[in-house]
Order: sequence, then structure tokens, then C-alpha cells
Amino acid sequence: MEVWVSIAGEKKKYQGSFRSVMENLFHDGKDRDVKLFSIHAPKKELRRFKRELRKNGKNLIETARKIALWFYTRDLRRANRCIRLHRKKTDPVSTSKVERARKLLEEVRPKIEALSQ
Repeated sequence: MEVWVSIAGEKKKYQGSFRSVMENLFHDGKDRDVKLFSIHAPKKELRRFKRELRKNGKNLIETARKIALWFYTRDLRRANRCIRLHRKKTDPVSTSKVERARKLLEEVRPKIEALSQ
């Protein structure tokens, strides 16, 4: 994904995954004037972006925040589901999956709280 925006009169390019672009755009553009110049993305990502942009009244920062929050919420639910399914099993594979899921929870929770404020 590639997004060209103007943040407080300065032209910037964000390139990378959908998640990283939206998160960086939110953090850099918070409390500033942001204008969208162009966006290049796969069809599925473009549809999601446009739908969220319409839903948020063409507010680019709020759109970026909600998309990034959606990605982290998805990771949180995935980790909780993994813990729920594997916590009572005693084999080494299950215990390692639970430990990885718990580490992911520790990483994701502060990011969700930062985006929710």
C-alpha cells in the first residue's frame, strides 16, 4: 500500500502494509491538518479504506485510527482464542502456543489503549 498525504502543508509518502501505513499516518497526523493526495492499494484494502473514510465523514485521521484499532483488536481476539483452546493441554506445542499468545497480548494491549484515547 502506498499513500501520499499533506500533513500541515508538508507532502509525505507512507508505504508498507495496510496496518503500518494507517498506524503511522495516525501518529504523524494527530492534531494536524491532513489532506489525502493519492492512494495505491490492492482492491480489497482500497474498498475497506474507502468504506471507512465515508463512514467517518472524510476524516482521514479518524479513519486511520479505526483501521489500526481493528487490526490490533483482531490480534487480541486471536490470542485470547488461542489461550482458551490450548491452556488445558499439557503437550509442549500447546504450552509454547499459549506463551506466544500471552506475549502478543502484552504487546497489543498498550497499542489498543494508545489508539483508543
